[in-house]
Amino acid sequence: MYRPADYDEIIERVEHIRGLLRQIPPANEREQRVRERREQWIKDLITNLRHTRDRAMVQMLEDLETLCLLTKEGGYRLFGYSLDAIREYDLYLNGGRTHIVESYIFNRDYPVQLPLELAPAEAFSQNATLHTLVRSWQSAVPIRALNRPRWHHPGTFYLHVGTEDSLGSSLPPGSMALVDPVADEERIRPNPRSIYLLQFRNGYRCSRCVATRGKLQLLTADHSYFGTEEFLYPGSVRIAGRVRAFAVGLPMQEYRCLRGIWAYDGSAELILPWEHRSRGKLFATKHRRFVRSSEQKRYVQELLQARLHSKVSERTRRRYRSNTSSEPHADALIQMSIEHFATYSDTLRTGGYALHDAGHFSLDAMLRARNFSDLASLRAKALAPMPSEVWDARRKEIGEYAALFALKFPQPSLLEERVVRMGEEKTVTGFQPNLRPGSWVLLEELSGLPDVRSDWNKRGWSRPLYAMRRGLEHMFGYLDRDGSSLALLSGTGGECEKVVFGISELSQLRRVCGVVVPV
Repeated sequence: MYRPADYDEIIERVEHIRGLLRQIPPANEREQRVRERREQWIKDLITNLRHTRDRAMVQMLEDLETLCLLTKEGGYRLFGYSLDAIREYDLYLNGGRTHIVESYIFNRDYPVQLPLELAPAEAFSQNATLHTLVRSWQSAVPIRALNRPRWHHPGTFYLHVGTEDSLGSSLPPGSMALVDPVADEERIRPNPRSIYLLQFRNGYRCSRCVATRGKLQLLTADHSYFGTEEFLYPGSVRIAGRVRAFAVGLPMQEYRCLRGIWAYDGSAELILPWEHRSRGKLFATKHRRFVRSSEQKRYVQELLQARLHSKVSERTRRRYRSNTSSEPHADALIQMSIEHFATYSDTLRTGGYALHDAGHFSLDAMLRARNFSDLASLRAKALAPMPSEVWDARRKEIGEYAALFALKFPQPSLLEERVVRMGEEKTVTGFQPNLRPGSWVLLEELSGLPDVRSDWNKRGWSRPLYAMRRGLEHMFGYLDRDGSSLALLSGTGGECEKVVFGISELSQLRRVCGVVVPV
């Protein structure tokens, strides 16, 4: 997240960027004034760096990005900060609680591979590998292209389901969910078959629900949940969105200390992060919704202080939870964002800083360029996959091609035989929600013969799931013994489908290590 910057290196890089920008001839008087302002600002920056070597201020980084055409990531990277690494620390320190996570990719020029030509619609009606379904790819596309309408669904956001507070949740702990906004009419009459993100004064929960006569009733199939299931509505709970899809690594770790949201303190108003009009309100609301114990607070603060090489005082924290005109150092703002469960993009927006990336470039792109014209190739757009009707059907299932997925798997063609889409009208039961058609499955090879007896002692998403390939056919299920043979079972009940196979076919057996499931 932070690497101490060498100030001589910063100066050298700033001078390189200034040289590139001097190659742009001003087209009018306004551009001439911007050029003059840039020259003076860079001169003052270099002088200050040589004499004071002070920590970077947020406003200084904003000016650097605006005048030098750097992305947010580029300006922060220049001073040693990795904004995309904030996401990892957020999940490590805050992963116990269900909360909205950062979906904005700060490294806007990160090259990714995207689908270009898809198989005909009928190919998606069967279980098929990624290799079969995507016939060609477009490579080295800047990840910022995923903000375009044919790739991104406006208004969607992402949620991490907590590994401590999700007892009774309709989604597995540790999963990542894509959430769609809902219209007012759906908030009044939620669909009991849909899974909603519910916001409470002390946290979030994913659940099916019904609303009648000023009450919201949770619908849960988890018999271990004994918490409150009825709430005043809309006074004490808000329907914040509808879950479109979720992803989870398998087999899921068994979390034995799950608690319901009722076990947590909290007194925040029912408002979503991007609805705040000031950073102080954002931090204050998060502080009241996600209350940490003294031990948790001390651990988080000490770890972030060690990683960021700076210390934030309690007085500073209180100041930025109220209305103030002062601006913090970058390291302090990063630390306070993580401490308050706030995404850094929301922290910047509510502080008055726009996430403008059009015409701006990453630091790496700037440093590679020898001429400003070298940066023109980075303006390439992603072509929408064809046939368009097939692509639209896939987007309707999953919602969008997630930038978070592209960041984790920048070259999906390398996974072509390891990724299978479930297209057949069959489900694998034993999960909540069930694995259904339209799900994408990631496979891994087995290192030895699975321990079937151990598998049967596990439940739900913690129980290993397997895939068997016979020719072009893929079958999914739990593993069991059938005499001297093995069998794949599509569920845990007595009437589930069974596929028997011998030891000679074991080489075609794979373990499922991750799924993306439409809801």
